Amino acid sequence: MGDRPKPTALKLIAGNPGKRALNASEPDAGEFDLDAPAELSDAARPHWERLAPMLVKSGVMRASDRDVLFTYCEAFAGFVAGTRAGKVNVSLLAQLRQLLGEFGMTPATRSRIIANKAPDGTEKKNRFFAAG
Repeated sequence: MGDRPKPTALKLIAGNPGKRALNASEPDAGEFDLDAPAELSDAARPHWERLAPMLVKSGVMRASDRDVLFTYCEAFAGFVAGTRAGKVNVSLLAQLRQLLGEFGMTPATRSRIIANKAPDGTEKKNRFFAAG
């Protein structure tokens, strides 16, 4: 019960506000492949192409997150189609908000993240990943 654990990547981006020890044994699912899955519908593809690079750049996306992003993109495409047809699916909207929160992409979840960027726009990863 209680709040779900936040992924280590989001804790790092937020500056580890709880100051609790980070999970050094968290599985690393590998680098994220930006290529959209072949199964992705034409309606969902623009959402993938917009979100995937942004999430990878922020350090949130890993290979194991492909299915979650796939699900979000398809659901968002369905929500947009329904809205254009005059049928707003409130249940689907709630699911979309939950998925966005998983990636730190809602105003509430984003407000808890402090991006540590260098003047040239790159992340200062050495703060967290320095050799040691």
